[in-house]
Amino acid sequence: MIAALVALGTAASGCAATDPKAAPAATRAAAPPEVDAIPALTTADGQALPVAKYLISPDEDRRIEAARTALIGSCMKRFGFDYAPVANGTKPDLMTRRYYLTDAASAAAQGYHWGVPADRAQQSATPQPPAPEMQAVLGQGRGAPADPAAPADRTHNGLAIPPGGCLGEADDILTRGGGILQDDAGALEINGRSFADSMADGRVEAAFAAWSRCMKEKGQTYASPVDAVGDERWFSSPAATAPEIAAATADIGCKQQNNVVGIWFAVETAYQDRAVQADLKRLERARKAIDTTLANAAATKAS
Repeated sequence: MIAALVALGTAASGCAATDPKAAPAATRAAAPPEVDAIPALTTADGQALPVAKYLISPDEDRRIEAARTALIGSCMKRFGFDYAPVANGTKPDLMTRRYYLTDAASAAAQGYHWGVPADRAQQSATPQPPAPEMQAVLGQGRGAPADPAAPADRTHNGLAIPPGGCLGEADDILTRGGGILQDDAGALEINGRSFADSMADGRVEAAFAAWSRCMKEKGQTYASPVDAVGDERWFSSPAATAPEIAAATADIGCKQQNNVVGIWFAVETAYQDRAVQADLKRLERARKAIDTTLANAAATKAS
């Protein structure tokens, strides 16, 4: 099945049957990248795409946020305030449901519905804004527009408020030496573009077609897994209905039967490999900047 899908995808992409020397340079440059091997995968959980190395991971994000919270709290304490920032929640893993529903147990219990994590539910509550005096010390963070009405030498209890407030001070400490607190824009662009490119790739389209035929045999009519998860019927109820669970269960079975996740992951990996190599210097600078921030965060906890 895998060999057939790869062959079909190659034909659909219209590249393998022609002499690359005869094609214009622009056409050759836009040709789908080669895929050396396709793993058999039921889920992408635990896998890593090439660009992940150049993005802040969930674990790294937790370490940075823990240091930032401690720095802000320590700064606020200097000014006489007992204050701790509201938790930002956990950064989702890059591969979480990247290729839509892949967990059989979740499909059987919730269909296409997806439970809200506890930390995200906690975030949904609107926090009370701090009092004006506290807000003046807390500030808006590094890079926030300055208040034209605020005096240049702002103080509280005889102490000068740092630029950007305690938020700005924390950000300055963590980014000292060239660190970053947000993912590099170029890395994010690669991550988004590779997903779109993989969806339009003939090999993935062929996998979707095989999945669609399998779904048809199970009484489900969808052209692709994207159509199944986006069926409007699933949004009319707060909980999964029997038809939704039936569709989701069939979806999982057909993905596994046709190795949709394995093919999709392999193809997207190839697109990312090519994009990463084309922008490697920039991405390596981004990785160095993340490592600098992590070192600053570790030093903060050690002090």
